[in-house]
Amino acid sequence: MGVSGKTSLVSSVIAAVCIFLYIAAIALGAVRIISGIGDRRVLIEEECSDLTDRANSAAILGFMSQGYQESISDALNSSKTLLGIIISGSSGEYGFERQPGSVITWIGNSGRFKTGFGLPSEPYHRNLRIDGQRNATIRILYSYVDYDFFIITLKNTLLFILAGLAIAVLTLLIELAAKNRTSYYRAPSTAPWTDETEKEPPVAQGLYSPRGNVGWESYTHDRLEAELHRCASSEQDLSFIVMEYTAEEPDPAFYKAFADEAVSFFNLRDLIFEKGGQGLAVIIPGIDVDLGFARSEEFHSRISKKFPQYFANREDLCIGLSSRAGRLIEAKRIMFEASQALNKAMESKSSPIVAFKSDPEKYREFISKNHGQ
Repeated sequence: MGVSGKTSLVSSVIAAVCIFLYIAAIALGAVRIISGIGDRRVLIEEECSDLTDRANSAAILGFMSQGYQESISDALNSSKTLLGIIISGSSGEYGFERQPGSVITWIGNSGRFKTGFGLPSEPYHRNLRIDGQRNATIRILYSYVDYDFFIITLKNTLLFILAGLAIAVLTLLIELAAKNRTSYYRAPSTAPWTDETEKEPPVAQGLYSPRGNVGWESYTHDRLEAELHRCASSEQDLSFIVMEYTAEEPDPAFYKAFADEAVSFFNLRDLIFEKGGQGLAVIIPGIDVDLGFARSEEFHSRISKKFPQYFANREDLCIGLSSRAGRLIEAKRIMFEASQALNKAMESKSSPIVAFKSDPEKYREFISKNHGQ
């Protein structure tokens, strides 16, 4: 077999390989996109259901109060598929958008979702169960298309096609070299394709610390002061809980897991704050010290079962709490009371949870002394 015959055979084999690469690239891209859409539909249902539950449970903060709106906005911004929310109540409709003005248009006081590629013709719609609100509903707009995933899939498909094209070009150059013995052709040197995936920098979130993804410790006082004022205006109680684990921390990621468990249990990320290196502070409006104590016991039991390697003994996690108890109290005072209760819990051998019980007479004496200074 001559040189021409050999090169023809090689060309045929390489042409078949290139066709296979083209078909494989397109088929793989199509399968990934279809699979991604299916997975995204499941995620959409989960996130819509979770946000509806959040809209119901966050009503304890006061319907459309600042805390309620922050809770809904946090849930929207942390989702992967949701774009906008319209919540209707007795006093009207309220809109929330991931990017202001992007998906909601207002006609008078009535909000409408925009339509477009990847958006549903009918948004997710559910009734809400909120005390004091008649015919409360929630509508959620989501996107079927994950544009980042779509772009990555197209990029990978293009790389496969370009690889086949490079092989075809190289084969053509070899054939030209074989036909023209008087000239020597060298395939031009090309820089290899590299798939450099840059790590996205962490999103700057002013409200939450990157270590635990909960509120910064320095925000605790101001937020507690605001919640105390709001609860006093509506004659509601409020419990303030501080906790600290005493076990050593061999795994740097444990604090994040500990904070995530607290957020999952108390369901109030914007009212949970860091406390020192191994602790958390939690503000719970609307409950008295007895209910706060019961919630603390439930969390203590749950976290001990979740992480037995760190909480083998009950005293490995200590909790102190105090409450407003009908008093016009300042944040500094209730933080002091809860810290004193935590210290007692850490010194006690019998109970890792201690609640501060306010004495009205002593408190009036404390107030008179402070005003006299």
